[in-house]
Amino acid sequence: MYRRNGRGRLLLLVFLALAILVITLDYRLGPGGPLQRAKDFSVTLVAPVQRGFTTIFRPVGNFFSSIGELGSLRSKNSELEQELEQAEADVREAQSLVAENRRLTQMLDLEDSWVVSERVTARVIARGPKNLTWAAIIDKGRSDGIRPDMAVIAPEGLVGKVYSVTSHQATILYLVDARGAASARIDGGRDSGLVHGKGAGEPLTFEYVSVNADAEEGDRVVTSGYDGGIFPAGIPIGFIVDVGGDDRQAAKEIEVEPYVDFTTLDYVQVLVESGPRLTQNEGS
Repeated sequence: MYRRNGRGRLLLLVFLALAILVITLDYRLGPGGPLQRAKDFSVTLVAPVQRGFTTIFRPVGNFFSSIGELGSLRSKNSELEQELEQAEADVREAQSLVAENRRLTQMLDLEDSWVVSERVTARVIARGPKNLTWAAIIDKGRSDGIRPDMAVIAPEGLVGKVYSVTSHQATILYLVDARGAASARIDGGRDSGLVHGKGAGEPLTFEYVSVNADAEEGDRVVTSGYDGGIFPAGIPIGFIVDVGGDDRQAAKEIEVEPYVDFTTLDYVQVLVESGPRLTQNEGS
């Protein structure tokens, strides 16, 4: 037992002496000492191995790190999608408001001086009743001075007439409906007839026009004012797109493309009349 303890102390003293010797030599020799060379040698050996381990295990670490962040990324992606949807909705609403403002501005800028005392601007809020093919309901009615058979216009031209009225709403019959006829004439001339529709997307039929009438494609057609005062004279209807018929017929066969797009109407104006017809319509 004592021999072993003595041998251990001897080895310890030897190692301490060697350590002191190496440190002393390293200190005296400076940067070129044995410790510095040993350190450089170990770095040279270990560095490539360390880089290899880093290259291999870094993607694995990144992968597990990404898994840990996946829930957060999904939540953030959902938030961004909601923000994008809201931004798109805001853009659509802004575009709708711009279009509505432009339409109302067009209504206010109508300058044609038809013989009426007032124009009531109304919004199209629904399609008309099922018994009327081409009709619509507007948000103004008898309380706003509207009566049956009053003319309805848009910035582009004639829309039709008021068909029926309640206190706060009215049904308007479009010119393109088969029952929405209006007396008309070729602008700049005296040749007149009757315009009636065949449905939206189809040309209007301009009939009862004399076979000798001076009618050409592109001529404007306007209201003539010959239908008992429902439509004041001079309201634009459309332009001629086809002229048919020959000398053996009593009248020409004319088709007219309407200025108004009846499938996209959102606002209209009702021409509120003054004078005898207004008094007569009070009882309608």
